[in-house]
Amino acid sequence: MSSYQSNQIKLINTSLIDPHPDNPRKNIGDVNDLAASIKTNGLLTPLSVVPNGERYRVIAGHRRLAACKQAGIRAVPCFVLQLGPLQQLEAMVTENCQREQLTVLEEADAIQGMLDLGATTAAVAHRLGRSADYVRDRAKAASIKADVRKTRDDFDQLTIGQLMAIARYDGQPDRQERLAHAAGTSNFDYILHNIEVEDRRSQWFADVSALLATGTTGLNVIEDPGETFSDSEWHYSGAIFPAAGTPEETIEELRKQNPDAVSVHEATQTIYLWDRRDAAAEAEKEAQRAAEQAERDARRHAFEEYAAASADKRMAWLHGHLHGVKRDKLVETTARLGLLQIIDPDPQGYTQALSTWNDKCGVEQFATISGIEPERALAELRYHLDEPDWAVWAVQILAARIEWFIDPEDWTSTSDISRRIPGYYQILQDLGYTPADDETSHLDQLIAAITEADSDENEEDEENNQ
Repeated sequence: MSSYQSNQIKLINTSLIDPHPDNPRKNIGDVNDLAASIKTNGLLTPLSVVPNGERYRVIAGHRRLAACKQAGIRAVPCFVLQLGPLQQLEAMVTENCQREQLTVLEEADAIQGMLDLGATTAAVAHRLGRSADYVRDRAKAASIKADVRKTRDDFDQLTIGQLMAIARYDGQPDRQERLAHAAGTSNFDYILHNIEVEDRRSQWFADVSALLATGTTGLNVIEDPGETFSDSEWHYSGAIFPAAGTPEETIEELRKQNPDAVSVHEATQTIYLWDRRDAAAEAEKEAQRAAEQAERDARRHAFEEYAAASADKRMAWLHGHLHGVKRDKLVETTARLGLLQIIDPDPQGYTQALSTWNDKCGVEQFATISGIEPERALAELRYHLDEPDWAVWAVQILAARIEWFIDPEDWTSTSDISRRIPGYYQILQDLGYTPADDETSHLDQLIAAITEADSDENEEDEENNQ
């Protein structure tokens, strides 16, 4: 506060001094110890105040004022400053930031208050000794509405990264509340990822719909039949989902499939493909087949989205946490992952020469986990596996191989691969990984399916032995 200091010290009755209504720090905390110290030793540092009519408002020293009143001190020495509203707020923000007394959200609200009073981003950044991006990020966090902030008692304890993610969805309170509730849990990144996927899907659907509406694609676009699977003129022959590619690639794929017509299905944000019925006698049979196929398509697509999201989450966690795991734990994990791969249906398993990574064997997954570009992966591995930190690299290799093997179908089957998924998750959890709720649900379903399959096999074996 050196820019606003004053040499004028005045003894002012504490009954005439009020807390500043714009003080960024909303909770001054417990002042019992401070009150006891002031009662014994007196107030060693004067307060800084500004005139407010016949009274005064505190600029610096809110805790000291509260402690003095609690200690029964009737008059305290004060620096009396002459500051405008913006200067008052700047002084309080600077004083609190220097003492590290503000939460991120309190600082964000204070910075937005300075901007509202006419300060520029550059001026605020200079005053606080921060970058312009620092100021802009906190101004964005300050835009979060009061209703969203009320969703949890400790909302003001969220990190700037969490606040920025929540603020990104201004005007979408449902999404903001979902993120706010999940902040600080393993579900936060998972929910944020799914929201981003939803947005990409919506944008894809809007772009494809707009291209079809131009009438220049060469495709016969019809209204969505009222009876999707029993229309008298059309029968369902497939669907194109957002994962199919860019809007232009989607149009090209539709041309290759050469349907008699396509329709824009708003409810599921997909493009339906239609063939004209050749005979009414086939209607019931075709409708049943189409319904079953549509259900399989939707189920497969849902598992593809889940498998991709859960794999992204696992590999992001490995990338961000492995280097912080103790060496002994990494060596143990290497052994456990190695044992897990022994039952690999591929005869060569994880022991295939590293040179084969040029074409397969998890090079993309390894690049994601390690952060190394795929073309450099082989050279880096050959170097690090001969170094003292070999264990972390061995874990990355083995984890990448397992990630490479896991397909969406493995979450619903009882193959050799699917049987290793629960064990793989147990190893990750022992390292500190926390599955999201969706992962836990899918794991429970997979374990139940494996248990049922094993029970059926045992019963069949007993019957054969009788």
